[in-house]
Amino acid sequence: MATRALIGYLDDNRVLTSTYNHYDGYPDHLGKILDTYYSRNKRARDVANKGYISYFEDDGDIVSKNPEKKPYKLDLNGEWEDALYSIAQEIDSFGADYAYIWYKEDGDWVEIKNTGTQSMIDQLANQLASAATMFGPVDENKELKEENMNMILDKVKEIKPLFPGMDDKILVDFVKTHMEDIKGASDEDIKDEFEEFFSVNYETGADYMEEKLYTANEMGDKAVEDESASGAFEEAVNWRGETLKEQFKRLSK
Repeated sequence: MATRALIGYLDDNRVLTSTYNHYDGYPDHLGKILDTYYSRNKRARDVANKGYISYFEDDGDIVSKNPEKKPYKLDLNGEWEDALYSIAQEIDSFGADYAYIWYKEDGDWVEIKNTGTQSMIDQLANQLASAATMFGPVDENKELKEENMNMILDKVKEIKPLFPGMDDKILVDFVKTHMEDIKGASDEDIKDEFEEFFSVNYETGADYMEEKLYTANEMGDKAVEDESASGAFEEAVNWRGETLKEQFKRLSK
């Protein structure tokens, strides 16, 4: 069975030149061959320009049933994230199980396993990190913000069962402003912290209930339309077992 691979050379002009390798593209064979016989810049560039390779002999010699095939050229325009996606798509379009890419500034082969587009993007981002400078300055603040947001969303997912029916946007706001206060806190302490946050920022319990909860409990859109929400207040119950009407009275004291 063929183990297909892409052999690529990434240059300073943001062009990926690739050749297709049909057989024995797994790391224990092709990976070792490239490291042993093609680990200089010129040799790496030459092999990536072959276009089509059937397989490599154990001594590094190339066997090709289609030696006239031209190499593939991929212009990597746009931002770094776009380039990573394009490379991952190119690997996938080859039907490649593996990709081996040489970047001149690194002077080494990176090995990428095709386990899906997002996985390849992550591998490329890590192993070709130095190439990102070709696409403009790396926004470290952006990366930090994304990391912080992932932490916030993880925490929201963790505490959401404590607040059935809660609007996710309000939970996100709560966690953003109270992350340090609730880190390692008990469920009861988190509820108390949220109660204070809620009473300061929202006038009534109805402000935080998801629309789907109104429907599920048949809270009566007609009552709202008639400007008589008392029926809705009496039926919706929060995490403390209070109806919205009861909670509104408590928070209004």
